[in-house]
Amino acid sequence: MTPERVRELTGWPEDVPEALLTAHLSAAKRAIDVLTVARAGADYEEAICWEAARTACPVLNTFALAGAAKVGRLEGGVEWRFLAPHEVEALARRFAELRDGCLARLAGAAGAGGFFAAAV
Repeated sequence: MTPERVRELTGWPEDVPEALLTAHLSAAKRAIDVLTVARAGADYEEAICWEAARTACPVLNTFALAGAAKVGRLEGGVEWRFLAPHEVEALARRFAELRDGCLARLAGAAGAGGFFAAAV
């Protein structure tokens, strides 16, 4: 659950501020902890990262618009552009779907574990 992991999952560049992602990760952990009893594992950590990405996405696009005159090409010739509001909403929904997939796997694992314990 690091800013680097959020960047890795989303494909965001290193320019995305670490402090911003750290703040969103902290809030995301609290939000995910309300939704699941799990507190460890890859799906738990990825759910937090996807939630942080979901909440950071609109903020990043808003702040980036202030520097629109500076838009250029990044390493590797990849061109970055600003998203339209409906694109930001769609991206945030996609991140929420990925978060929900992680949470569903956590719930399934907890359910299977609970059934096994009850059967023993």
